[in-house]
Amino acid sequence: MDATTAMLELLLIIAIALLTPGPNALTAFAHSGLYGRKSNISLITGMAIGLFIMEFTVGLAIDSLSENETALVALHWIGMLFLLAMAVALFKFDVTSLNVSESTGKLGLKTGIAMQFVNGKEWAFVILIMSQYIEPLGGGVAGILSIIAVTLSICIAAMIAWTFFGARLSGLFSDEKNSPRVFKVCGFLLSLLWVAFLIRGPAV
Repeated sequence: MDATTAMLELLLIIAIALLTPGPNALTAFAHSGLYGRKSNISLITGMAIGLFIMEFTVGLAIDSLSENETALVALHWIGMLFLLAMAVALFKFDVTSLNVSESTGKLGLKTGIAMQFVNGKEWAFVILIMSQYIEPLGGGVAGILSIIAVTLSICIAAMIAWTFFGARLSGLFSDEKNSPRVFKVCGFLLSLLWVAFLIRGPAV
């Protein structure tokens, strides 16, 4: 796979990820709705730091195993399991389960960082994109940083967008009639991505 094809595929995967709201997006718009847009500055900063640490660590781990096909295949299927679990969760998701409330208090830098390490969707995407695209995008640290530069810049922009449009979107997600449909569509999109990765198989 050449670098151009890899970059286009990576952008497509990121687009699908952004169309399927996960913990980061849902927390960003709920939090801004409660405490105002400025309250999300430290939260989003923490999300960015946590995502960088996770992506760089996972990238180094996968790159160090580049000669170990068994390990790469295992990591691929771990990512697939995370992705499948997230797709199923979206089909069953109840927006009332969101636990960001005034009684919780403002969420800040530390929460933003910690969220990335308990985010199943994040683990799925990071493992899968790192295992697929490190080599086509330069290999080693260069490939890892290329992926991080693209994903981090787009994800930060997306979190800012969720912050600004949260008030409008919250009505859609909290509506008892429309909310289940929205999350089922998101689950369907993740399922299609899972099938695509299943057809492609591990990058070994």
